[in-house]
Amino acid sequence: MQKNMYTIGLIFLTFFAISFLSNIIGSLVPDIIESFDLSLTLFGFLPFAFFIAYGLMSIPARILVEKFGEKKPMVFAFSIAFLGAFLFAIIPGFKLYLVSLFLIGASMAKLQVAITPLLRVAGWLLVRTSYK
Repeated sequence: MQKNMYTIGLIFLTFFAISFLSNIIGSLVPDIIESFDLSLTLFGFLPFAFFIAYGLMSIPARILVEKFGEKKPMVFAFSIAFLGAFLFAIIPGFKLYLVSLFLIGASMAKLQVAITPLLRVAGWLLVRTSYK
């Protein structure tokens, strides 16, 4: 039962990270537009860079999960997301923001692909233990 709770906690934490990073882009709009004197059209490339990474990285992420299991791709994805967030925070520049948001988006796609099989397993474990 303890392993089940650990798995469920990991799934909860991962979905929280995915949702938090996906939704925080909207709250950064006024500061980024003001800091770099961007038009709304130019700003639109920032969320586009984030969400296009989902489409481009979903299939390679699935290949990584099939090859290495869930743990290594998740650790790699969190590491790349941290690198992207660190670059976003430490080095100001519009082009670097595009790259860092793409890295974060690619990491979130990897996390989402890796967490889906774990969600299925955790649900199965909960059902199995509740009927004992």
